[in-house]
Amino acid sequence: MIRIAVLSLAALLPGCATPPDLLRPEIVGYYAGWKDAVGLDARRLTVINYAFLDICWQGRHGNPSVEREAPCDAPDGAMVLDDPVRDAANLARLAALKRTHPGLKVMASVGGWTRSNRFSDTAADPRARARFSDSAVVLARTHGFDGIDIDWEYPGSTGVPCAAGFTCERPADKRNFVALARELRTALDAAGAATGKRYLATIAAGNARDFLFDGDSSAWMVELAALLDWVNLMTYDYHGTWESRAGLLAPLHRDPADPEPVNVDATVTLWLQQGIPARSLVLGLPFYGKGWAGCAPGPAGDGLYQACAAPLADPPEATFAFAQLTEGGYLGRDAAGAFTSGGRGFTRHWNAAAGVPYLYNPATRVFITYDDERSVREKVAYAARCGLRGAMYWEVDADRGGVLAEVVSSGLPRRWERR
Repeated sequence: MIRIAVLSLAALLPGCATPPDLLRPEIVGYYAGWKDAVGLDARRLTVINYAFLDICWQGRHGNPSVEREAPCDAPDGAMVLDDPVRDAANLARLAALKRTHPGLKVMASVGGWTRSNRFSDTAADPRARARFSDSAVVLARTHGFDGIDIDWEYPGSTGVPCAAGFTCERPADKRNFVALARELRTALDAAGAATGKRYLATIAAGNARDFLFDGDSSAWMVELAALLDWVNLMTYDYHGTWESRAGLLAPLHRDPADPEPVNVDATVTLWLQQGIPARSLVLGLPFYGKGWAGCAPGPAGDGLYQACAAPLADPPEATFAFAQLTEGGYLGRDAAGAFTSGGRGFTRHWNAAAGVPYLYNPATRVFITYDDERSVREKVAYAARCGLRGAMYWEVDADRGGVLAEVVSSGLPRRWERR
């Protein structure tokens, strides 16, 4: 029996022994609406999360701590397009894509790193929660969205510092998040019942323990997950250029040499231990890397876990799209066609314990952490082995050549058949 064989294999492999559900895996790609997304290939996806919509409040939307607010004509708590002209053109393109790929779904992703500043206000106010849910239905009907993805970063602990005079976090945020999701689920189900359509509701979730727990309890997340179709786990950014030491962006397993015991497997294991079903979790993959300057070579001569002078000034935010690494010559193809060769003075290293690569240039002392075909393949295999709902990546344009997307698509076939 195939199921017995799968269970036996899972018991032998490290990291996860959860019996796989034989559901269709989801392959979720975020489409950053401010980019051209030339790497968007619908054949390799089941879901596109269009990022990001915003929340209107007092006739404005945006985050005044990092940008100038823009006007919006909607009541407090209602979702709105970020740039109506640009977004309308993008969504028309996605609607055309759905017509040629009937199995593809497009979801509206609201919030994100810089646009999570109004979630706390919205979730705390019953009237605003109702407007949020009502606007979700209107947007779905107007633009053909198949559901809503809430990307609140983060309830109870906002990532971007809050502007003076605003309230961006509350102690009750996580409980309020459950209330917001419940009302959204009710509104989407009612809208779907009228048309015979099932609308999806998902969230993007942080990988930190502090996100999962409210005080010493994860009960809120267990309740929230039950209201959702799945949770997109952001299993990346474990280390990055906000730290002064070169680390690995998204290690799959624990490297004993890493000063911090953070990694993908630890996150997934913790969520499963709280009773959240594997079928409710989608594994996040970064299609980008981070780079530091002035990193000491260290005893191994590779810069890993060594002190660095600063984040790279170029590219912006010290962030390399995977396509930048390949197109810019940081990575070259080997004899088999995979990007395993360093260029521009960089040596490509593989951390066997963590299951991820990294680049180091001993002359310039630049260190870059990223994911490649091999690490993505291992993570996709891990997701399948654990019976997770599928894989998600940020974001499609970072992989313009479709190199990593093809690895995900081939590793998570569109349908697992029962036998």
